[in-house]
Amino acid sequence: MNSNSIAISVDQVTRSFRSVRKEEGLRGTMKLLFNPEYVTHEALKGISFTIPKGEFTGLIGANGAGKTTLLKILSGLIPPTSGEARVLGFTPFDRSLEFRKQISIVMGQKAQLWWDLPAIEAFDLLRALYQIPMDVYKKRVEELTTLLDVSKMLNTQIRRLSLGERMKMEVIGAILHLPKVIFLDEPTIGLDVLASKKLREFLKAHNQKEGATIILTSHNMDDISELCKRIILIKEGAMIYDGDPHTLTKQDECVLRVKLLSEPTLEEISSKTDIALDRILKDEEDQTTYLLSITRSRITEYFQKLLTHFEVADIGIQEASLERVIQKIYQN
Repeated sequence: MNSNSIAISVDQVTRSFRSVRKEEGLRGTMKLLFNPEYVTHEALKGISFTIPKGEFTGLIGANGAGKTTLLKILSGLIPPTSGEARVLGFTPFDRSLEFRKQISIVMGQKAQLWWDLPAIEAFDLLRALYQIPMDVYKKRVEELTTLLDVSKMLNTQIRRLSLGERMKMEVIGAILHLPKVIFLDEPTIGLDVLASKKLREFLKAHNQKEGATIILTSHNMDDISELCKRIILIKEGAMIYDGDPHTLTKQDECVLRVKLLSEPTLEEISSKTDIALDRILKDEEDQTTYLLSITRSRITEYFQKLLTHFEVADIGIQEASLERVIQKIYQN
């Protein structure tokens, strides 16, 4: 890959944190004062990858896996303990003015706009900071607020907005200066279904129109599957997968959806068919659907066993969801 086409490169990046271990009681307190014992925690363990310009990448991991730490390194908030990270050719922790003008970061659990200001005044401050020409600024604010349906809230204090409205304003504030690289840390956390969908549509359109490189972390697999053509999966600080999310869901395992005329328990189905238990769903008409984890190579065998032991009303096969696949990876 041509170096000019690379937006982000990470080479054997590690990050360690040191904390003091405190024992219980007075003895532990005295030891803490005079002979503290330090514990080192490895948040990142030799992470390496490159991201081309314009790519929308998902960064997935359980709480504490190291996702936010990696974003903080790439945005220049903290340095790596070892290894090298480069964003648009810059070393992020150098925090050069030219670098900071070309990136932005949105953290869903932390407000970055000024809470006591109306949104439009917060945007005015950002315009001055990034020296955006007034005519360009006005056009951009109008376009972005219209797309996200928050034009009527521009004169409302940030702290008086709903969570969904505030997150939309945070995203607008982050991309007013058209950054080339955007880091999004849980941008849809706490949002309802409609607000999340609207935000996803906006981010997808912005990525396609402006060609911005975007890294998204999210526990909402709808965000990942709808937006990201590539995912990086981190577990306990180590990278365990880097590739197309659909490749993960097209492994040998799939899900069998079965409706039976009777309503046996999962244990009864398992004992008679040797099919792994998964879960039961109830639809709007209170009909029972059994979701059973199977391997593709044994589909015919499972069909025969079900038809032999139960009266089947409906049966079908679906891909395992990305969420279920990720869960199983972490459980293993």
